[in-house]
Amino acid sequence: MKIQHIIPLLLLAGVVTVGAQSTNTTPHTKTMSYTLDICGDKKIQNPTEADIRQAISTLDTDKNSAFLILGTSNMTYIQSSGDKKVGFDLEYQDGDLKHHFRAKRDSFKAEEIIKAMTSYSAGTDEWKKISEWKQI
Repeated sequence: MKIQHIIPLLLLAGVVTVGAQSTNTTPHTKTMSYTLDICGDKKIQNPTEADIRQAISTLDTDKNSAFLILGTSNMTYIQSSGDKKVGFDLEYQDGDLKHHFRAKRDSFKAEEIIKAMTSYSAGTDEWKKISEWKQI
């Protein structure tokens, strides 16, 4: 193939790439690795929504300390504790202790926690809209 044919093909490839980026896709892609810690007993790497749903359904404050932590590190995570009977709380930390927040709402339903954790693991900020937050 002659060079005069290659240049238009390269330009076309660049236009296609730029065009693909301008579509309505989620701005953050899932490039991070997440770990779901279930009550300190079990860990799941890069959990699916089904994994999060299953973990939420097993939490029981009468039987154990019932919590989930979904994060990329010990200092960057979203966490919830509680169960379906008493409701759930929600907090997150973003990199250090100065950026540790608790939801101002007292209690969440299981579906809300599933939605928040799924959004968090997808790399979107939708989970932040579930509540106003206060620094702790």
